[in-house]
Amino acid sequence: MQTIISILKTSLIVSAIVCFLSTASAQNAANVLQGKVVTSNGLQPTSPVRVRLTYNGRLILETFTDLSGRFNFPGLQTGTYQLTAEGDGRTFETTSVMVDVSAFGRAGLTVTQDITLRPIVLKGRTQPGVINAFRQDVPENARLAFEQGLKLADSGKPEEAINKLNQAVQAFPKYFDAHLQLGNLFLKTGRTAEAIAELDLAREINPTDERAYQSFGLLLMGQKNYPVAVAVFAEAERLNPTNPMNALMKGTALIHQTATEADTAARTVLINRADQALTQALNLSDNKAKPDSLTLALFYDLKGEPERAATELESYLRKAPQAKNSEALKSEIKRLREKAQNKTTQP
Repeated sequence: MQTIISILKTSLIVSAIVCFLSTASAQNAANVLQGKVVTSNGLQPTSPVRVRLTYNGRLILETFTDLSGRFNFPGLQTGTYQLTAEGDGRTFETTSVMVDVSAFGRAGLTVTQDITLRPIVLKGRTQPGVINAFRQDVPENARLAFEQGLKLADSGKPEEAINKLNQAVQAFPKYFDAHLQLGNLFLKTGRTAEAIAELDLAREINPTDERAYQSFGLLLMGQKNYPVAVAVFAEAERLNPTNPMNALMKGTALIHQTATEADTAARTVLINRADQALTQALNLSDNKAKPDSLTLALFYDLKGEPERAATELESYLRKAPQAKNSEALKSEIKRLREKAQNKTTQP
């Protein structure tokens, strides 16, 4: 188990919330389909979007976009696929595009295909039972600076993006989305104090938006402050109990908290809570939202299921055979297999 923990420490914490579903038809293929979900004005959606990949009407893979709106489907055979971004029922419709993955006789092709969401056209008055979202009357100059900042961030120019977003908040100091994105940029670039300041401002402006709590939780995960991260993700879940990402993030934080807990009784309580959170994430996402294979391996090892832990590590290696930590993973798989064998031979 300690080896799994050390391997996890070398991975980006954001990867712990990547969701994916693999199927047998995608095995033993080396093509990759990647892209980004964007709104009609070229910006990223404000929340993760579920993206489905189908082939001849059959579901092949499914995932949620990350905090930058990106998705990735590895291990694909050649063929023509349909990409579908699921609508949120409030701001954009379910949108599909076709994409051809053709390696022209060779493996290892990477195809990029973005999905531009179609906005929902509002007709008449608001439908009954729909809660109005937080809205701000943003000045035009602030909005333009904000949009330019997001595009710069997406182009890999974080400092220029930060400058533009700062212009946006100077023009409109209570600009929730600008403070939130500044916090996320500072978080990604390792400027923790500035990230905390911006995220706290965003939370003060709109305390009912789950995204600020999600970002705070990721920051705390990076600091290995798992108990507080659990509480913050739980608050995001309270604000939006239907978003599987909130339950998934809370479950991931609970797994890491369990790994650092010395008391056996406390560890049992924590792992049970993690199990409940991951089950909730699966239920809310039609059994699609789950942690990455490394985190699942740690989870199963903590539960005393070394065979399942080894299987998850093998799954990770199949997707990333050139990983720098591949030798350490192979050693860990061997240890887990021996552990599983010892369990079956013990009287």
